Amino acid sequence: MLKTWMVILSLVLSALFIGSADRAIDNIRESRIAETSREMVVNGDWMVPYFNGDMRLQKPPLTYWTTAISYKLFGVSELSTRLPSMLFAVMLLALVFTWVRQETSTETAVNVVLVLATSLISLRHFRSGEADATLIFFISAACYAGFNLLHRAANEQRKWAALAMLAIGLGFLGKGPAGIAIPLFTLLVYAYLNKQMQVLKRLLSPLGLGLFLLAAGGWYTWVFMTLPDAAQHFFGKQLDETFVSGTHQQPIYWYLVHITEFFLPWGLLIVPMAIRFYQHRPLNRMVLFAWIWFAVVFVLLTFTVNKQMQYALLFAPSLAILIGNYLGVASGKFYKFNKVLFWLLCIGVIGMVVFAFRKHTLNVNPAPYWMALLLIPLVLKKLFKTEQPTNAILIAAILSAFGYLFSEQYLSKDMEKNDIQQLTLQTLAYEPVFQNEPGNGAFSFYAKKLIKTMDSKSVAEYMQTHDSIWYLSKEKPDIQQYRVQEEKTVGHWTLWKISK
Repeated sequence: MLKTWMVILSLVLSALFIGSADRAIDNIRESRIAETSREMVVNGDWMVPYFNGDMRLQKPPLTYWTTAISYKLFGVSELSTRLPSMLFAVMLLALVFTWVRQETSTETAVNVVLVLATSLISLRHFRSGEADATLIFFISAACYAGFNLLHRAANEQRKWAALAMLAIGLGFLGKGPAGIAIPLFTLLVYAYLNKQMQVLKRLLSPLGLGLFLLAAGGWYTWVFMTLPDAAQHFFGKQLDETFVSGTHQQPIYWYLVHITEFFLPWGLLIVPMAIRFYQHRPLNRMVLFAWIWFAVVFVLLTFTVNKQMQYALLFAPSLAILIGNYLGVASGKFYKFNKVLFWLLCIGVIGMVVFAFRKHTLNVNPAPYWMALLLIPLVLKKLFKTEQPTNAILIAAILSAFGYLFSEQYLSKDMEKNDIQQLTLQTLAYEPVFQNEPGNGAFSFYAKKLIKTMDSKSVAEYMQTHDSIWYLSKEKPDIQQYRVQEEKTVGHWTLWKISK
């Protein structure tokens, strides 16, 4: 078992860590967490998060805390920003492996872990310093504990019930209501179908409720008692953006259309997998639980106003369990179909490399160090003479990770991702500097000081008592009564000098 895990970890750690220290903090979600956590460390205030100097209570603080701890231990950097997410991803893989192996076999558990680790959406978000990996881990932990509550001996139920409620509470503290809704609805439906509602009531034991309230409600209680007006404003704003007005509205069928694409290359197996399981009913309890879990996430996400790729990560554990089980039992026409997809994946990766060479006129290094790192799992498998994972599944997982890292490096590489970092480093000597509202946390992160936000109206008011300021924005500020000069431009971002 240890040798099998060494093979898996050699791939997983390479896929997670390669390039993670080199990519600039760029997307808005990651920059919010990075800068809020940096200010938490600098201010020494771990209870009230601040972003660009302004109070930020819209999101629960668990990810800010874990990132701030990473900064305290390893310093403020891109890698330490992403490290908590990577560690939660590894813990998630270990949890799912343990669970699936307990219910099925080592082969299936290995398949599930490789599918979960090397899907497009996992590689995208487990390598980013966001809150999603934390949320997914605690949702999975709650489902695992709840599943064991329903299937273990009576003398063990109290322990599993308490663990489930603790995980649900921490999931809520990680990213909000999804941490409660997904595991609870999944367990309710599964227990109802198995006529185990009485057992599930053990979740409401004093110990379980106490752990849940402490984890989920402790910080919120403190905030409402200490900052009641601010808490009502921020929490109300978050509820409105998530469930009412929405800032990322999409059609109701959006996830149905995109789910295959999000989970490439393994997403191509969703339809044959569903057909195979439908033809071979009844399902074993692990597969049945995963289908219910998948359906609960689908219903909740479909009827939520906001729809984004990152939210689809909530499908990842249940879908990986289903696909991993399918890979272990596929035979006949299903096996042939899988084989065709495998060779198409090989051809696709080769075509991508050829395209990159042509696009970059042979400036692509043909053998960067990470190509060799991704071959280590095959070498270890050969040296250890392990049966699992099978060669085909391992090669498919390696190709998936290779394809993502290669495209990130050579095909989707956009210099705009480094614009903020480069412009900030060039403007460190300027003072005072503000940025356009609502602002980007990456400016303050790379400046290692607050660059506060200011709209055009506030700039005009500020200039009544000052001779000049520096202003960061993509568009030229519309302040007609003052001189606005372009000072420095990097990509789409510009430092403007506003003077009388």
